[in-house]
Amino acid sequence: IAKVRSIASKVEGVSSIDKCRVRKSGGQLFVDIHVMVDAQMTVRIAHQIGHDVKDRLVASHLGIVDVLVHIEPDQ
Repeated sequence: IAKVRSIASKVEGVSSIDKCRVRKSGGQLFVDIHVMVDAQMTVRIAHQIGHDVKDRLVASHLGIVDVLVHIEPDQ
């Protein structure tokens, strides 16, 4: 979980990581993560950040096969 949080927090536009859950099925990992972004950000930009987080985590070679990203406004 610490590695997942670290990778996701380094994506440009991510303010912080709130919740993060990693589930294992066989040798594969599935991630649910809540990503905090600027509350004034457009939906389009926040959506792209979500895709960037997912892409970075899947490409990390940690065995992550799917990521569900929840975008949350940073207060």
